[in-house]
This record gives sequence, structure tokens and C-alpha cells, in this order.
Amino acid sequence: MNENLGFFEKLAQALSVAAPYIALGAGIISLVMIVLLLVLIRKQDRLKARMDYFMRGGKKEPLEESLRHMVDDNQTMKQQLRTAGTELGKLRAEMQTSYRKTGVVKYNAFPGMAGKMSSSVALLNNENNGIVITSIHGQDGCYTYIKEIMNGKSINPLTKEDEEALRIAIEMQV
Repeated sequence: MNENLGFFEKLAQALSVAAPYIALGAGIISLVMIVLLLVLIRKQDRLKARMDYFMRGGKKEPLEESLRHMVDDNQTMKQQLRTAGTELGKLRAEMQTSYRKTGVVKYNAFPGMAGKMSSSVALLNNENNGIVITSIHGQDGCYTYIKEIMNGKSINPLTKEDEEALRIAIEMQV
């Protein structure tokens, strides 16, 4: 009779004998899958907690908020830098007309005077425009003269000390 059974009948007979083993195998595979699922859920929870911590930047404030504050601060600093650059440009322009080069010569204006109390001071801007201040100290008083300088030259006569102070100022590197 076994010979007369068809393929499907033989298969059904084999399955009926192996059914308890198949059920046991399916149960073990299901149990392993449940354990793996629980492990994956736990790993996902830990990863989510680490991502949340990272996104907050380790603080209570979320990373997105921190980044927004940083971008705002960066914009503020850029504006302050532009303002500082503008102010620096104004200062540089003002410095071109300010007295930046100086020359000082101290001397005794009269025989018998000591201490080099007389002096000639040249004050020039970058274009060698400015003044020479001459202060002459004598026994009977002190006299001060101011001579205008244009392009390194004076329309008034200069003493040798005035000329020396002017030369020192003109040669000064700024």
C-alpha cells in the first residue's frame, strides 16, 4: 500500500510523524527571535538616550537651540566687527592729519647758561606739515615762538636748532 500512495500522501504521513519536532523547532526559533528583539529594543533605547544627550549638547538646552544662539552671537560679532572696522578707518584718516613725527633738540641759547633749558620741538603729520615750537630761556625770561611748516619747509627763518629738530622729525619712520 505504501507503494500506491502518492507523493502528497507520503509527505503528509512524514509530516504527521515529524510534527512535534517541527513545532519544537519553531518554538525555539520564536524564542530566539523574541530575545533578539528585546536586545535590539534595549540597544535602540540606549542609542536614543545618547542621541538626545548629544542633541542637547550635554546641557538641558537642545543642540538646535545652542546652534541657534551661536549663529545669533556670530551675527552680532560680525556686525560689531564691521562697526569696529568703520571706526578704525575713521581713526586712520584722522591719524593722517595728526602730529605723528617729532623732533626735539635741547640746547643752551646763551653763553654761561647751563642745563640746556632752551629747546626746539618739531611736530609733523605724515605729509610733513605742522609746527616748530622754539622756547628760549635766558636770565631775563623765557620766550616761545611757533613757526608753521608746510611740506617740510618754513616760510619763517629757522635757527640751526629748529632745522635740526625739523630734520629729525622728517626722517622719523611711522
